[in-house]
Amino acid sequence: MVNQLSGSHQEFEQFYSFWNNKPVSVPLLGYDLGGWFPFHRFSVLKGIKEDQYIEPQQLDPEECIEDYQMYFSRLREVSDDLVKGVAPIPAIPWIEGMLGCRIKRKGNSFWAEERKAPYEELKSFDSFASSPWYHTYIQFVRTLKRSFGPTVPVGLPILRGVSDLLGVLRGHEDAILDGLEQPDWTKHTALKLARVLIQLTRTHHREAGLFRGGTMIEQYGLWAPGPIVRMQEDASALYSPELFRTCILPADRKIAQEFPYSLLHLHTSSLFLIEEFLSIKEIGVFQVNRDVGEMGLPEMFPYLKRIQEKGRRLLLRGPFSLEDYRWIKEHLSPTGLIVQTVVASLEEGKTLLEEARRIFLPLR
Repeated sequence: MVNQLSGSHQEFEQFYSFWNNKPVSVPLLGYDLGGWFPFHRFSVLKGIKEDQYIEPQQLDPEECIEDYQMYFSRLREVSDDLVKGVAPIPAIPWIEGMLGCRIKRKGNSFWAEERKAPYEELKSFDSFASSPWYHTYIQFVRTLKRSFGPTVPVGLPILRGVSDLLGVLRGHEDAILDGLEQPDWTKHTALKLARVLIQLTRTHHREAGLFRGGTMIEQYGLWAPGPIVRMQEDASALYSPELFRTCILPADRKIAQEFPYSLLHLHTSSLFLIEEFLSIKEIGVFQVNRDVGEMGLPEMFPYLKRIQEKGRRLLLRGPFSLEDYRWIKEHLSPTGLIVQTVVASLEEGKTLLEEARRIFLPLR
């Protein structure tokens, strides 16, 4: 992580302050318009029926441009603190498809089926460059860059983590048993998957190019003044601290070390591993979801406090109320903090943002 950042882009000064942990009185505030189910943004996906498989040949980026333009025109009405961008369809589990998983519609999302791949196959795999899913992904990046030009960044979409990919390749139960019975093999495979994630992220940035000298993660509206990697470990909730430390942590450390800027996406179900994640000093931002029906902010507080005590940046995302904003102001430092509220409508977002700004910076 770079200690000091510099740049002449005044409109991005707030992100330089964020990455440098510069003391501020108000966190960065933003909202995600209909962010829980990005499936609904794309008309090409609506014809896919429940439990129906989808193939990369069904996804033509040119056919999606109008959907992107319509959604982006709505985003232009959002005057929050975050960057607005586009990305290859976020609802698609791209990297699982690249690794040979079949992709199926389930409700308002698409999921990768567990492959139950044998050891022998995973010993030899090393790349996804020949996958049709990979070529379709790159086609999306190129088409979006050409269609939106230099004024809109083509950011990273949702990309899975090492434990997630191990689980979908081997089956989640088998992946845990592998770690217990063959920890060296599991660690070796996890490091291979880390290289896959590194390769795809680097290729994305090369094709998308820089935006104002940096790159961004579309889902969070987070811009960094250099190459950024999006990490996640949803399936880490299934691991004991010792098993995670042995099998997965070296791979996550490798990913974070390969990029000057990084974000780790976590759900509250994985927060019991927070000390393991914090041991990776290169992870720049901890993005924690406040999920519906899960921990509330007071229950999350010991973990959030620990992240900030370690000088790490924090991005909170979820359905936040005015009461939540007041709690955040009272209990968390605004330095290195982003609060992104998921809302159902533009009107709801505008109202919440206005009220949140009053809470964090009352009129004198």
